[in-house]
Amino acid sequence: MSKQVAADWVETGEAAADQRLEPAYWRTRVFRNSYVRAGKLRRVRGWSAKIQYQGVRRTISLGAVDQDVAAAKAASLFTRIQQHGWSALGQGVRPSVAALPEEEDPRESVDYWRLRLVERKYPAKRDAKPEFSCRIEHDGAGCYFPLGTLNEAQAAERALEMFHRVIGAGWEAAAARYRRELTLALFWAGSPFCSTYTTIHTRPGRANRLVMRSETNVVSANVFVVEPDASVGATLRELTGRTPGFDCRGVFGDVDSLRSLCQADEPGLLLVNRGLPGFSGEELDTRFKQRFPECPVVPFATFEDSEQLFNSTAGSQHGYFLHRTPPGRVLHLLEETAGSGTKGKPRPIVANLSRLVRQYFKNQVEFLAAEPGSDALPHLTPREHQVMTHLSRGALDKEIAELLQISAWTVHNHLKNIYEKLGVQNRTEAVMEYLQK
Repeated sequence: MSKQVAADWVETGEAAADQRLEPAYWRTRVFRNSYVRAGKLRRVRGWSAKIQYQGVRRTISLGAVDQDVAAAKAASLFTRIQQHGWSALGQGVRPSVAALPEEEDPRESVDYWRLRLVERKYPAKRDAKPEFSCRIEHDGAGCYFPLGTLNEAQAAERALEMFHRVIGAGWEAAAARYRRELTLALFWAGSPFCSTYTTIHTRPGRANRLVMRSETNVVSANVFVVEPDASVGATLRELTGRTPGFDCRGVFGDVDSLRSLCQADEPGLLLVNRGLPGFSGEELDTRFKQRFPECPVVPFATFEDSEQLFNSTAGSQHGYFLHRTPPGRVLHLLEETAGSGTKGKPRPIVANLSRLVRQYFKNQVEFLAAEPGSDALPHLTPREHQVMTHLSRGALDKEIAELLQISAWTVHNHLKNIYEKLGVQNRTEAVMEYLQK
């Protein structure tokens, strides 16, 4: 390189460096990060800038919501980096989502959570006030947390607080402190697959594993629950206890604990998390079924949302039927069994359970099979009503095509039109909207 060329290069480099000390240089170089949610591109409110110095290039979150302020912060930041090196990042500077792995998580920003607030459609209680929820992810797991308010600023602050708790103390500690929003499904029959489900908000804290019978003159069937998650167990204890004619007497953490039950406990209904070891094997037979053959065992499971429930049931050979129950009424299907039987004892459920299940879901199917009234979603065409009827019963696209003697491509087009008319994003939301109408 000639001396003249070298001099020109140094002069140009110095000029460029001088320009980067001025806000005007950064005015057109700051930008907003973006992400995709529900198929739509969304931009974060704050501004960021890519800064390169000594062969290192990083994307830095500036936090400002005004472009001129962001440009001034970028110029000031570059001056600090030029004077002190990249160690300036340790002095209150926050890297953004596109930065290197060692840099700070963008979820530390309140604006990040403000953009992820959702107002959930289905409350956990009939008289519940509307509130925002937010999904928090960490270490391969995720969950929705109700935030208790429709104020965006307050909700975002609470979401950030919950996120800190999750990453700092773990999921178990967060579950013990905050409500979680889950879909609870009870599985009444396997052929065909029949399930009722509802939204629940877990109770923070830990449940007492054994609950003494409340003093009352009402004769109730004794309910026992097997659930390892203490907050879910406490929630089930409360919800089942609200059902007339039922009294939750105990919550156990595993199947083995059922050994402590005796004939004096008179179990009338056992709810068991179907994901527990020993649920479907000999352990449950030994610890419960052989000793209490008259007590029905109903498996259940919790899901992050109803979409996961729907996905878990797809492909059943004999079809499957799912129905959302009213808020707070977990044992909705069994409510007609409430009341005393003979000699002051509660009616046995086991003799009536199969009949109840068949009749309950038969009523749902007949409702779906009926011709829609003039006021029931009149903007859907008769063919779209037919598609939604089969979709609500759990039929796959290919099965709907065979039933209606049309192509799967035509089914897809009908679903696309239905989504637009109902204002929904997927088949789960479409089914929910259709059944509500």
